[in-house]
Amino acid sequence: MRTYLVDGSNAVRRHDYDPRFPAVEERRTLTWLSRLDRLSGGALGKFQVEVFFDGRARDVGGPYAGLRIRFSAEARADDMILGVVRLLGFSGRGAVVVTEDGALADEARSEGARVLRFSEFEDRLRSRKA
Repeated sequence: MRTYLVDGSNAVRRHDYDPRFPAVEERRTLTWLSRLDRLSGGALGKFQVEVFFDGRARDVGGPYAGLRIRFSAEARADDMILGVVRLLGFSGRGAVVVTEDGALADEARSEGARVLRFSEFEDRLRSRKA
């Protein structure tokens, strides 16, 4: 089964992100996760989607049938994503990291993961090629 590891913080903080307006980030998070869950709805065991956010656990809506939501607490979400990439690699399974963070993308590739941008990932979900 293919595993997509999605950099959720990176996804909602792109395009005019301003940390002075946490309500905007919260609204973006809920909207984006709802869309991603709808797009992931047809997985039926073919793939899984894990979405990682920086910081402590908080309400991000849901429940989401097609998504697993994870929070990094005191760590960095990037480090958690890379840890899962390594774990999957050790077990003989590959991962696909979904991010637009260049440093994370480079590290993920060096660990053997494939990397997709958000638009590519959503296109694959829409076309049922995930």
